[in-house]
Amino acid sequence: MKNKTSQDGTLVLPSTLHPDLLLGELSKHQPWGHKIDFSNGVSTAQLERRVPFSEFPIRKLRKVSTHIPFERLRGGRLLDIGCNSGHNSIHAAVEYGLRTVGIDVTERHMQVARFLAELAGVECEFMLENAETFLRPEAFDVVLHFGTLYHLPNPLLSLQNSYANLKPGGYLALETQTYDHPEYPDACYFMHMQNNDPTNFWAISEHVLRRYLQLLGYESVDTLSRVAPARLPQYQYRTLLVARKPA
Repeated sequence: MKNKTSQDGTLVLPSTLHPDLLLGELSKHQPWGHKIDFSNGVSTAQLERRVPFSEFPIRKLRKVSTHIPFERLRGGRLLDIGCNSGHNSIHAAVEYGLRTVGIDVTERHMQVARFLAELAGVECEFMLENAETFLRPEAFDVVLHFGTLYHLPNPLLSLQNSYANLKPGGYLALETQTYDHPEYPDACYFMHMQNNDPTNFWAISEHVLRRYLQLLGYESVDTLSRVAPARLPQYQYRTLLVARKPA
């Protein structure tokens, strides 16, 4: 059964459970950080929420689908780095028939992701792994690297291994926080403990990020969007890119 998604990035997963039973199961995993609707009318928005709470959890995946031929890759393999509750992995498995592997460092996220995959009736592999060092050389057609790079003390190592994990002709979809000062395009910002978050480390400039991806060997690097959320300091952006490894 395919899931139904709106153009804005809303995710709807199938469920044959009675609504009260599903709500009871979902409540075991609250607070929720993402809005996930189910075919029986239940939504995680009905439960306790984290702050921030994402209303459109697959918006980034929908944006990169204009540059990544998911339909042509049907049946291929996808790696979801920093998969959180597995929403992107599960959507890719249901919508495009991709065999997905999601990695994260939080056991709670893995438990939630496995539960949601079971509800959706798809087989996804969710593993406790390090985003910097996870390596399955040339195993994946697509690597999703959403919102994780700036939480890593060694972000360039993660990008290097992401390249190694891709098959020839594979695609990297990368979204991260960048520091783009108009007078210092090569500058990178050490943002450790920004917003009192000990996992915040580096905001790499988009210019440096693009140059490093090219040095790794990507034949094309396209910027899809760059936005400046109000909560970020001056010159910091959320930047979304797609890069392709040579075939």
